Amino acid sequence: MRLRWFLILLLTLPPGVVPPGQAGEVPQEYLVKARYLISIPQYAELPPQSMKGESYTICLTGEPPLTEVLAGYQGKLLANRPLAIKAVEGISSAERCQVLFIASSERYRLQTLLPEAQRRGILTISDMRNFARLGGMIGLQTVENRVVFDVNLGAANRAAISLSAHFLKLARDVIR
Repeated sequence: MRLRWFLILLLTLPPGVVPPGQAGEVPQEYLVKARYLISIPQYAELPPQSMKGESYTICLTGEPPLTEVLAGYQGKLLANRPLAIKAVEGISSAERCQVLFIASSERYRLQTLLPEAQRRGILTISDMRNFARLGGMIGLQTVENRVVFDVNLGAANRAAISLSAHFLKLARDVIR
């Protein structure tokens, strides 16, 4: 129940509740997706091998429009660790990442990115169409002006990532 209220609050925050310097510069859709990206890891238990480093690192590959929004969250605590946002060229430079956001522009590289991220226990998230059906773990979609998410539970399980049952109940679709 607490998770449901948290997500309702997350999605209903007025546009003015954004990181400093971001209001009015970025479409509301990206602000909501950034909040999801910051919130989802709280409901995921990652394998020990992916928890390297002092910070909780969200890596971005491609050219996601979320980069400038997420910069405002740099240093905030996530899973009791300071949050780091890092742009990476590919999976080889994502060694200390706990989350990998894959931009839609990287669709052609999914067959390389997803298996390696899964092997390393990295939570994969994207807003590309059918991401969860293509083997990614969490796909964010905008449907009727609302951001919803699909979960590929099989992909998460193969990476030894556990997702909260409450979180799964809120998903639009759970692929097993």
